[in-house]
This record gives sequence, C-alpha cells and structure tokens, in this order.
Amino acid sequence: MKRLLLALLVLLLASSVASAQGALKKRSSGEFSYLVRPSFTFLMGTEQSKDSEALVMTLLGRLRANVSFDLWDVHIKSYLNADFKREAYSDASPRNLKDDLIISVIPSVHLSEEYDISLFLELSMETDMAHGERDGIQTSFMDPAFFYETLYVGQWLEWKSDDKSQRLSMRYGVGYAFQQTLTSNFLLTEERRLNVDPDNPLSAIRKARSVKLESGYSGLLSIEYLNDITDDLKFSARTFGIALSKGDLGSFFENPHAVAEFETALTYKIFAFKYDVRLVYDTNYSARRQLDQTASFGIALEFKD
Repeated sequence: MKRLLLALLVLLLASSVASAQGALKKRSSGEFSYLVRPSFTFLMGTEQSKDSEALVMTLLGRLRANVSFDLWDVHIKSYLNADFKREAYSDASPRNLKDDLIISVIPSVHLSEEYDISLFLELSMETDMAHGERDGIQTSFMDPAFFYETLYVGQWLEWKSDDKSQRLSMRYGVGYAFQQTLTSNFLLTEERRLNVDPDNPLSAIRKARSVKLESGYSGLLSIEYLNDITDDLKFSARTFGIALSKGDLGSFFENPHAVAEFETALTYKIFAFKYDVRLVYDTNYSARRQLDQTASFGIALEFKD
C-alpha cells in the first residue's frame, strides 16, 4: 500500500509540473457549459439462407451529453451516454441488440491549489433501456442495474487553444469504490449454476428484487479531445477506463469490474463517421468479456455552449 501511495504521489507531482509548464491547465471555475450530440444511422439490406430470404432494417442511435457548472466551491460535471441498436425483420419479430444507458454525476473540490489536486465523488448508474439480452439472459430496464460510488483523489486538467478550436480534457485518480448490482428476473453468473423448476417455491425467491454489495480499490483514466478543423469539419476522440478490485488489490485478477471505452468521430456538417469500442468484464454479468464495437456513417447533430 505504501508503494501504491508513493507511486500516486510521484504521478501527481509529475503531472503538476507538466501542467505548470503550460501543457495542461487546471479546470477553470465559474463556467457553465453543456454539450449535446445525438446521432442516427439507418441501414437496410437482405439476408438470405438456404430456405428463406428476409428484409432486415437496422436503426443505430446514440446520444452523448454533458453539463458542467460550479456550485459554490464544488465543481459538478454530469454525463449521459445512451446507445440503441434495433433490427427489424420481414419474417420475424424485431430484436434489440443494444440499449445501454449510463448516467454519471461527478462533484469535486480542490484539496491543493499548489499541486492542483482534487477530491472526486463519482456517482454512476448503468442499465438497459428496454428488453434485451446479456450473455443469453433476458434483461430489462433496471434489471440488472449497476450503481457505482467512487471516492478518489486525482486531477482534472483541461486545455483550450486560443481560438477554442481545440479542447483537451484529462481526468485520473485512484481511490475506493462501492458497487451495487440490482436484479429482479436477471440471474447473476453464480445463480445460473442452479437449475430451479418454475413450479419450485425457490423460483419465487430468485425472482425477488435483490441487491449485491461489493467494494474495493479503484483507479480510472478519462481523456477527451475535440478539434474543430474547419467550420464544417470536426474531429472528436474519447477514451475511458476504470477498474474495481472488489476486495483487496490481490483479488483484482480474480474478480474485477473493468470497463474500457474508446470513441472517435469525424463529422462534416451533419454527416458523421463514428467508431466505438466498449469492453466490460464483470463476473456478475458473465464469466466472459462483453465486447461491443460499431462503425457507422449517419446523421449527427451538435448543441453546445
């Protein structure tokens, strides 16, 4: 633990020196800003098999939004990420292939103006927006739902070019996190090993709403970059990673919660090419990793201040 704290201190000091040299500046206070980015992609095609032919229509929708403001000495930033993918068939019922909803609220206060170190409390909720499927198990809104509360020490650094055409934001830190997994009909991985007949009284107990509590050390890193190349051509990239040990540090490789995301987009007026990758590993969901990647070309809008 002492080595971990020492490594953190060295990292914070090194980053502070870099920021003092002008590479990144500390987050400005007293500012209110928002960014809303909805995008839509529609695909239509034909699927053929040995005995049938079907018309398939696919709708991809994505919403990225954030709000940033100050409340007295507390800086607050909130995120809303929503992804939706639905396929409709001419000879079968439609299917939801993706309907993720993630909401985060991050209040922070400065601990040291000299070294630009802050204390963060990150509150996040993740669930599905409608009926879907995870690892072969049916899901619905708030079933399952993951809640995270992470208290960590770190830095939030931001940089803007003089003409504000380029913006870079970096947030990182280490701390301690709590996770609650809320379920009703959804069966966690450990519960799927027991086959219970629907007429068995135990099946009613399994369907009762339950909460699984876990906690452990955590670390996170978030980087966002925006570049208004011209008035009509814009580029954006975002990467985010978080890891929770669910116990002591030694248990991280046995039972972790880990999320890694990468998003990039090139937008010309209202048309955008996007590529997204999201990797989740949590043994409550599945013993396997959950990997989702999408490349799309469609319509994208942007509202910001």
